[in-house]
Amino acid sequence: MMQFAPLADMGISFAALLGTLVLIGVVRGRGAANELNKRFLLALWLVAIMLASRTLFWATSINFFDITTVIAAGTIPLAVLLLTEGLLRRHAPTALKLIAFCGTIFFLIVGFLPTSLTDSWLYWALFSYQLIMFFSAGWLVLNRDKESLSSTENRVVERIALSLVLIIPAFATDFRSDFFPVPIRLGGLAILYLCWLSVGLGRTQLSHRDTVRSFLVITVSAIFAGVILGGTIGLGLADIVRASALCLSASILAAIYNDSVSLKAEDRRDTLMRHLARGDNSNIDLFLGGLQDHVVIDDALILHETDLTDFDLTQLHDLFSEQPVRRLEDLRTADMDDRRREQLAWFFEKYESTHVLLASPEPIKLLALKMPTLSSTPGAELELEVFQKMSSLISKQKAAT
Repeated sequence: MMQFAPLADMGISFAALLGTLVLIGVVRGRGAANELNKRFLLALWLVAIMLASRTLFWATSINFFDITTVIAAGTIPLAVLLLTEGLLRRHAPTALKLIAFCGTIFFLIVGFLPTSLTDSWLYWALFSYQLIMFFSAGWLVLNRDKESLSSTENRVVERIALSLVLIIPAFATDFRSDFFPVPIRLGGLAILYLCWLSVGLGRTQLSHRDTVRSFLVITVSAIFAGVILGGTIGLGLADIVRASALCLSASILAAIYNDSVSLKAEDRRDTLMRHLARGDNSNIDLFLGGLQDHVVIDDALILHETDLTDFDLTQLHDLFSEQPVRRLEDLRTADMDDRRREQLAWFFEKYESTHVLLASPEPIKLLALKMPTLSSTPGAELELEVFQKMSSLISKQKAAT
């Protein structure tokens, strides 16, 4: 049976691989053709290849996977330098580019050499090379011209710099030594943290402090879980550290996936705003029809004046002239006479709707919507009001032409 130590290393490396693949999907969703995203994807794919290769090497001891691990790890610093240039919109010093290029070629060649020739120095050479390049990238970030970058660009660069603070010491634990034994390789955890920070770049409402606070909460919770687990089953100190690291890697991976799902949900929710910006406003019916693609709304129903023969049109005009967006809860909270309340209640009952918008006053045209309270948000409610204003303006503009 395989011992706990290599299993823990493989578990963290595999979790980092999954986190990297999730981030690749997020970046591709933001635009794979974008030049900066291309550079980021190059670095991420190299990281994914390195993680997959070393996990497979630890599991199978097949030498091919060790070769691909060295080659991918030796190419990552070049990709990081290219990404840093793209982020800063500045060329790196020529000497630094030359070091990165030569280092990549060097590890591409020595990766194929027999292990007997490289076993004593290869990984220390790789670590030294990565250390020099990562520190150099950090130096470029710290000495950037902040005035030449926008606030958003500076925020992205600062998050990358924050991740480097963790990556550099954590990567040191991946190169074990008899002089400084460590119970677990933490490079995978650093990569997971980088993925988490990078996924969070799409959530501009979160500050660095919010992200660091969340990371601290997850870290403390995972360590607590590892200690309790280790104490319960009688693990030694080294195994408790491994258990805590595994709990932490699983927690960060879950956070990465959760954030990626949240980003997709926010993107789907923005379908209404995209329709407001890009919808066909040449015809009010076409414009209203586009609302049915909005993910929050179920089966938007366009009602023309001829569809409203069961209602008192005068009462409806008065209802919607006072408030062009009516909600089901208005029956309980709005100030209106019994006749109007009866008309509104019959409308909601007949069309099984929760919201109704005045799309066009003359001739009257209403939009009945199903948006249950549980799926409604303040943002969605505000978007409906904006949509109603836009619809009313289009109908008035077309009536005037």
